[in-house]
Amino acid sequence: MTPAGTPLSPAPLHGEARRRTAAMEAWMYQAAGSRQAAVDEWTHQGVALLTAGIVWDAIRVPHNVLAPDLGCDADPDTLRRRLAELGLSGSVFCDPYRPFLYFLVPPGTDQRWPRDIAAGVECLGGTRPYIHHVGVPRLDRLAPPGLYWLTLPHDTGWHAAPQHLEQVLRARVAEAAKQDGAPGGPLTSPPPVTAPSTP
Repeated sequence: MTPAGTPLSPAPLHGEARRRTAAMEAWMYQAAGSRQAAVDEWTHQGVALLTAGIVWDAIRVPHNVLAPDLGCDADPDTLRRRLAELGLSGSVFCDPYRPFLYFLVPPGTDQRWPRDIAAGVECLGGTRPYIHHVGVPRLDRLAPPGLYWLTLPHDTGWHAAPQHLEQVLRARVAEAAKQDGAPGGPLTSPPPVTAPSTP
């Protein structure tokens, strides 16, 4: 049972599994404005709206930045293998409808995260005036339909490493640009439009 008295998993857990799940729940509840509201949302909707910038920021990455062939139909095992191949670990969940991956990184990362990596890559944090709220799947959701976890908190570390993630994303964008044969490639943001000079 959760501290609020509502089970978040479909079957009872015991021993080490129960302790690990309780630790993950407690970590996530720190980002909830109301613990009971989070429990209710997870129980009835499978997704709870939590606040970034308290115990984590979330870096949102479109599937095709990791690999051009990844789309809405990419299955969880394929995505997990891709993360492993790229050496990406930490807490990661998937929104298959967009499709986006969300990497949970240390709070405050949004203050340093670059904005020029690729279109759609964004760090959602709590630095004012932009406090972001993120829909986070229930901890027992490990496959579609809906949002689901690729790697749970505590499985490979609570946070993903933002510096390593940035390096991987830049390398993927550069590789895509090289294969496309054009500077900047298809994944980068378009260059700024400059006004023509006045004669």
